Amino acid sequence: MRLLNKNVYYSIRSLLYIAQKKGAVIPASELVAKLKMRRAFLRKILQILSKHKVVTSMKGKEGGFVLHVRPSELRIMDIIKIFHGKADIVNCLLEKNTCPYPDDCALMAKVKDIERTIYKTFETTTIADLLKKRQKI
Repeated sequence: MRLLNKNVYYSIRSLLYIAQKKGAVIPASELVAKLKMRRAFLRKILQILSKHKVVTSMKGKEGGFVLHVRPSELRIMDIIKIFHGKADIVNCLLEKNTCPYPDDCALMAKVKDIERTIYKTFETTTIADLLKKRQKI
């Protein structure tokens, strides 16, 4: 499974753009234009983020989207979990029934160490952290 699929990637790009505007209501049309995304795809992502209370959707002529959570409290892993639940980065290529070393595989032990490092990074990296490191969205 790809941990950073299109839904996660474009969600993070959208959240970075909205967060950069510091509380302003951002119309969907602005997000579509600035992020060069298809409107239907953006709408689907924002509906999911709204359902999970990451963004708030404002209706009407002056409507749009605003962050519901502070950027410093919104972790990358939160976004990944919204779209994947608990996601394993790596699964053994062999089935447990055919692998001669299901509980003692040196390669998978090393890969799982790498996976834990990646998870820790996503658990501790927030939208605010990404905003600090990125000038252009």
